[in-house]
Amino acid sequence: MVVALIGGAGGGVYYFRDELGIGLFGNPRLDVDRELQYVLQDRFASNYAPKERSDRLTARWWTDKYLVRSMPGQLVGYDLATGKTAYKVDVPDNHYCRASAQQSSKGYVAVLQGTQQDGCRRVTVVDLVNGKAVWSKQLPSAGRPGAKPMLSDFPQYDHRPAILGDRLHIGTDKGGHVLNLANGAVIQRPVPKAECFSTHYDTIGTVGLAYRSCSRTGDKGRLLLGFNAAGKTLWQFNLPLDGNRPTLLVGVLSVDPLLVRVIGGSNRREIWRVDPRTGKHQVVVDLRTRAGSDPCESSGGDGLYDCSRHAVSADTLYLQQATGIAAHDLASGNQRWRSLWDSEHKVTEPIGLDQQGHPIVYLLPTKKDPGALVRVDRTTGAMTATATLKAPDESLTRLGGSGLTQHPEAGGVDWHNGHLAFFRTQSGSRDAGYAATIVAR
Repeated sequence: MVVALIGGAGGGVYYFRDELGIGLFGNPRLDVDRELQYVLQDRFASNYAPKERSDRLTARWWTDKYLVRSMPGQLVGYDLATGKTAYKVDVPDNHYCRASAQQSSKGYVAVLQGTQQDGCRRVTVVDLVNGKAVWSKQLPSAGRPGAKPMLSDFPQYDHRPAILGDRLHIGTDKGGHVLNLANGAVIQRPVPKAECFSTHYDTIGTVGLAYRSCSRTGDKGRLLLGFNAAGKTLWQFNLPLDGNRPTLLVGVLSVDPLLVRVIGGSNRREIWRVDPRTGKHQVVVDLRTRAGSDPCESSGGDGLYDCSRHAVSADTLYLQQATGIAAHDLASGNQRWRSLWDSEHKVTEPIGLDQQGHPIVYLLPTKKDPGALVRVDRTTGAMTATATLKAPDESLTRLGGSGLTQHPEAGGVDWHNGHLAFFRTQSGSRDAGYAATIVAR
């Protein structure tokens, strides 16, 4: 065993490399000068009850001035300077359907509304900068004209609206809607019995993504299309067959380089690096052989799900693995290093990158130690605590429940411009009166 002392900003940490090549970075005293201070601790209403068995309130956005998140029947904007509620925008039935992960250059976002029984039949565009609804409209059926609408004619839980430029893209199992973001005018509508059609959309940076089905042509496979703000195709990747079985897409982690999460065959669960120009791919991570969180949210099938639980920097993919974090070389697919704080602590998935491209994670508290913000050296995996976080107000956590900062939800932690935020995104009646959003700085 090799032992060394490493100095770091905000305090020193001890570095251990064990016989398995796993870095252990432990300092039981968490000797850090800086302590984050709470600026926002908001609760669900005391009479809160979910619309269905539970509410999915995952949507959130950061602006220069506000943190805006979905709450039951509303979008709530919090002023980051004061920690107080700045505005509320009524968006009924936002508990089941999705909202765009992106916001436009004007701060517009799109929220689908509906229920599990009826599907997501309404879309509302909200101005986050000014805290108001811009427009709202019913979505027409994607089925044949004159036919009785079916559930599959409308977006479902797995269909996220996507914003790119001045266009809003909304998928259904029968094709996609393209609307003018400013006023909801129809640019393109689903074409019944089209040979190829888009079922899911996403946007990463300046690249739009469409997951397309061409099964009506007799092709068993699916394809991923990249396009620009004008709708022009940038590239196309045909997902290969695995024997007679199609390889299916779960989501996209990155577009530069192109990293996709796929399923298929006999329990295949992999992350691929794809060259869309040649159609070639390389397995970067086989998720069946590692213990840790999937970079994509839990899905019941294929589509373009949220795959943000990771970080990419300097041709390296960083993923949570067991109680620590691992770095994977995107060129070779080899694991570069894996590191833990110690055998008693656990860190979250990467929640961001610092200005030098080093991953940021949150160190969960224990009975002896507070939580901490931790910087992970991208080259060695060395972990350095840069700030600690004391426990929040005890009244925010129900007796016998798990606190947001003690046991964060997967995908429920953000690090943005100096703010560490925790969110209750899967909520039920037991959460009435308890923590919904906690932000420290």
